[in-house]
Amino acid sequence: PFLKNLAMTSFGIASPAAIEKYGEKFREHPVGTGPYKFVEWKPNDRIVLEKNEDYWDQSKPKLQKIIFRAIPENSARLNALKTGEIDLMDGVNPSDIESIKADANLKIFERPSMNVGYLGMTTTRKPFDNKLVRQALNHSVDKQAIIDSFYGGLAESAKNPLPPSLEGYNDQIKEYPYDLKKAKELLKEAGFPDGFKMKLWAMPVPRPYMPDGMKIAEVIQSSFEKIGVKAEIVTYDWATYLDKVSKGEADAFLMGWTGDNGDPDNFIYTLLDKDNIGGNNYTYFSNDELHDILIEAQSDPDQKKRNKLYQDAQELLHEESPWVPLVHSTPILAGSKDIEGYAPHPTGSEVLSGVEFK
Repeated sequence: PFLKNLAMTSFGIASPAAIEKYGEKFREHPVGTGPYKFVEWKPNDRIVLEKNEDYWDQSKPKLQKIIFRAIPENSARLNALKTGEIDLMDGVNPSDIESIKADANLKIFERPSMNVGYLGMTTTRKPFDNKLVRQALNHSVDKQAIIDSFYGGLAESAKNPLPPSLEGYNDQIKEYPYDLKKAKELLKEAGFPDGFKMKLWAMPVPRPYMPDGMKIAEVIQSSFEKIGVKAEIVTYDWATYLDKVSKGEADAFLMGWTGDNGDPDNFIYTLLDKDNIGGNNYTYFSNDELHDILIEAQSDPDQKKRNKLYQDAQELLHEESPWVPLVHSTPILAGSKDIEGYAPHPTGSEVLSGVEFK
């Protein structure tokens, strides 16, 4: 994955002089060579950029200034858009799409889907150390009902940790069907004929792959109850949530991921390999066979061989089921009808040099 890693925004050319001057505070004093110049950064408020008059391509940029505003709530962001306080917003609630379409001053933008929303199970905690329990919970979640209720139909049911837009996706895998009878049979086989009690952690913030963690958790809670699993929903502020989940403190938790570079490694190795336990592998899933497959896939430059290895990895993960893969969403943005030249990027690393107002 090295070449794709190099193409990520974080590997843009950096100023040696700025690194030497600012050291560890380099990120607080960005220096670039792009179409816009850094002007100001007020954490949790705004980032201001201005046109770089010395940029090599004088046909771009087309805007004199760009201001990124931090507005945490989706609904507040939409209000700011409608009043003209901002021109473009990310993070549209699916329930607001129709009202945006009905507003003559606004239009919808679709970001190409390269994400996954999932229910993770901490595999070092009982009873989630038993794959039959994990498979039972996979059978007990009605993903289509979640998509219809909270994604406005702008999502597809997930069966793999990898989105179907990436090479190496294994479409031959059969998704666990919503089957409460089968779920109960698996629980009985695992030694839990009457179910069990657990805590289900709900994300406190909206994300493109998880627009309303609490409401989605409530649907899953209701589904689990039908097979005798009594789930208590808990949540924390976002920073605490991430910290506690990374320490393996959750029974099961809602989480997701938007890809960084379009490589399968960025999903499967990053999120599910034993190397990343305590990092982005929140399930603490550890499997030597999976690890060997992923390291080989990292080491072979032949993309066809890599794709086959990632398909094998997905077969293994389907069997072991450390997740209930939920959805691959199509994130929605909204903006002024006058915006031209804007194409949302799958990773969220936006290229704004060609954007203008007609």
